[in-house]
Amino acid sequence: MASKITFCALLFCFFLMFASEMQITEAKYCRKPSKGWNGKCFEKKCDNWCKNKDHEDYGDCYKGYCYCYYKC
Repeated sequence: MASKITFCALLFCFFLMFASEMQITEAKYCRKPSKGWNGKCFEKKCDNWCKNKDHEDYGDCYKGYCYCYYKC
């Protein structure tokens, strides 16, 4: 009987820890046009440009233009 109560108590504690970890959310990213990009957008080059020139987290093409993403 005591082992069942102990098991249930440990299981309850595990679920509490798991639920508290799930409340942590990932950072939301905001998008803005690249400051100095000209011409057609290429995924890899846009990403490198945003990281190295605009000092943002990453870059991506959106509707043919290079956009840089940063944490809001």
